[in-house]
Amino acid sequence: MFSIQTNYAAMVGEQNLNTNNTFQTKTIEQLTSGYRINSSGDDPAGLAVANQYAADVAQLTQGVINGNSGVSALQIIDGGLSNISTMLNRMQTLATESASGTFTGNRTTVQNEFQTLLTEIDREAGNIGLGGSDSANAANLGVYIGGGDNQADSQVTLDLQGQTVDATALGLTGQTVAGGTNALTVGAINLNSAALLLKGGTQVFTFTNLPGGASATVTVAGGSTGISTNQALASLDTQLEPFGITANLDSNGYLQFQSTSSFTVAAAAASAGNGLTAVAAAAPSAPLADTSGTANALNAVTAIDNAIATLGTVQGAVGAGENDLNYAINLANSQITNFSSAESQIRDADIATEAANLTKAQVLEQASVAAMAQANAAPQAVLKLLQ
Repeated sequence: MFSIQTNYAAMVGEQNLNTNNTFQTKTIEQLTSGYRINSSGDDPAGLAVANQYAADVAQLTQGVINGNSGVSALQIIDGGLSNISTMLNRMQTLATESASGTFTGNRTTVQNEFQTLLTEIDREAGNIGLGGSDSANAANLGVYIGGGDNQADSQVTLDLQGQTVDATALGLTGQTVAGGTNALTVGAINLNSAALLLKGGTQVFTFTNLPGGASATVTVAGGSTGISTNQALASLDTQLEPFGITANLDSNGYLQFQSTSSFTVAAAAASAGNGLTAVAAAAPSAPLADTSGTANALNAVTAIDNAIATLGTVQGAVGAGENDLNYAINLANSQITNFSSAESQIRDADIATEAANLTKAQVLEQASVAAMAQANAAPQAVLKLLQ
């Protein structure tokens, strides 16, 4: 039926033209963005899955950074442990040298170096967080990597709990290689648990009956803030070094002086703050029976052997932690690659397919325009009937 009021063919052409135009627009959008999904309506279910993959990739990317930071921290600790191992080797050399009955050198000089190394071990152990002064790293350290179904599977635990390597932890406290020694314990204050000493005050020690009838007066000052036990011992050692006397703590934590020669010491009361000792005076102990001077050194050799074994255990734990983190980083990198690939399969546009679709959409749009032109011209034929 010919009709002027309703041009059905034109309406069909317009509908198809709109459809083809939408198809072309969507194809251009995918080609220019590179994504198959550009809005939630494009693929709601696919978008939810793709977003989860994207979140996993973001988590794992940061996890790799966390892991590398953890490896760096362990490498710093490992470097410190290696340095302590070198010092233990030197201490073993000194102990072995002094343990020989034919040693003709000055054992006091050997002992001074030995004591210096013990102090440096304490300092470096604290520096890497595995010492008595700083044991921050002697704990269970968790490094979150991600990628697991639960938090336990998503982090690497580095178990360094209790793995301290200061002189006390290595069993070297009180060790000496100086041979026969006069050891004099002064006072009854456990300095292992003492707070800061001599805050705002000083304490004077007078040594007499030194070799050649000499005497010496040394003063330990606490300053305005006070000093630690180690700082007090270091101050005493520095002043007493010319006389071959060293300061340390005995098994009860009391202040002790040692020398290869006889001596007497008198301690004045502290002028302020916590003193190192509350005893006014003391007499020297008898010299050790070992006149050859090798007994202490032989004991030190055994102690250092044990210390090396203890240090090796800690180094093993740190090395295992480094390896675990590197394995975890490798897995995370693999997961990043695979999750990214999975996300791409869902979210990314297939450029080859969309390029073909664009050509198809352009041809269909052109055909629709041409067909609509014909459909719009069709009612003109009705006018021929009115002539």
